Amino acid sequence: MINFVFKALTCPEIVGGISLEVVKEHNVEHGVAILSQEHVQSIIVLGTYGNSVTSTSRSIMRKCARIKQWKFLQCRFTEIQNKVTENTENQTNVTENTENQNNVTEKTILFIYGWFGLWNDDLCSLDRVKMAFQNLIDIMKRTKDIKTIIGMRSDLYKKYHHELGKYSDLFQHELFLDSVNIHKDAEYLKYLEKRIKTLCKNKDCQCRQLSFDMLCKRKDKTIGLPLKINILANYHDLMGSYIRDPDILKVMTDAITTLRETMKKTNGCNWIDYICLKGKFSRSEEFDEDMVNVFDLRITKSSFDETDSILKQYIRIRYSDRQNNVSAMEAQYVFWHPFIYICVFHSLFKYNPNLVLKHCNVDAILQLVRPKGFDKAYIEVFADDQGIDLFYERLRQLHLIERYKDHPLVRSASK
Repeated sequence: MINFVFKALTCPEIVGGISLEVVKEHNVEHGVAILSQEHVQSIIVLGTYGNSVTSTSRSIMRKCARIKQWKFLQCRFTEIQNKVTENTENQTNVTENTENQNNVTEKTILFIYGWFGLWNDDLCSLDRVKMAFQNLIDIMKRTKDIKTIIGMRSDLYKKYHHELGKYSDLFQHELFLDSVNIHKDAEYLKYLEKRIKTLCKNKDCQCRQLSFDMLCKRKDKTIGLPLKINILANYHDLMGSYIRDPDILKVMTDAITTLRETMKKTNGCNWIDYICLKGKFSRSEEFDEDMVNVFDLRITKSSFDETDSILKQYIRIRYSDRQNNVSAMEAQYVFWHPFIYICVFHSLFKYNPNLVLKHCNVDAILQLVRPKGFDKAYIEVFADDQGIDLFYERLRQLHLIERYKDHPLVRSASK
């Protein structure tokens, strides 16, 4: 068992889960320079998981809007149509700082994220992505002075690039964050020293052994360096475990499991599990008492406390809600980065996979669970035949079989 002690965090300002310090200014400046050109309507920002795609995109959005004195709006790709036809919760006036404009108007910078799945590719979203891109093109045609920033994982962009060829006009200007060069490596090395080693006052701490190569070339090499640095800085007590086995997913998952075992039935720990199982929490939404009973979480809706010493190390208000001063009743609480959600999901799945398949939110299962024999990615888990059949029955009861008929979990079910 890991000897792990949680301490109060003193984190820098977090934007979409990544410290502002690690959003490289030259990438932001480059993106702003491209998007500010009169003839450019869109830019796509690409990078590996945890490589500051969202943070860089948001910084471009805000800076470009400030320079041009435009408004800005951000939403997931599944929300595009609703955001432009109904009340727009994420639209902010740069000059007046007013809340909740009604519709997308001219002179707006749009940032769209979450393509193919909030945590991972659900393997069945291509048609919805195409529809979202078409809606986006229609918006840009009928509304004057609209500029769009598309934030997407570089591996998914490569995987679906051919299928999205019809919308290639949106991808003419690419900003790649994955490019490797000596100058960028030097910047990351400097950030590693500043964010972790310089702040640590213990001269004998194992963080002194953490090397740049260790962060870049081990099992977790598919996870972006900025995210790994921030996780190890925010949860510094994990350093010894990471030095022994440089696998950030395993180290973080084991730490969450240890937290659940050593601080069993505490309010904060139970809420971490609840928010993972549901995907998010809002005081305005129905509280799932059945799930609470099934997992013996021993919480009530009124027991949620965002100031809880454990909970606040993992959970924050959804960025756009905080940005627009959404009320405490309406605000959505989520994990500070999708990868942290994934680690909690892995921990719960290891604890009882069948229970997770029967009760966890469907989107997470479709994005993170694969049948045995499937080519599993680093952040995914395998389900056995029994678990697959349980999930298939659940999809059948929810009338979702047709929608996800091509998903490996559905195709692998015994039916």
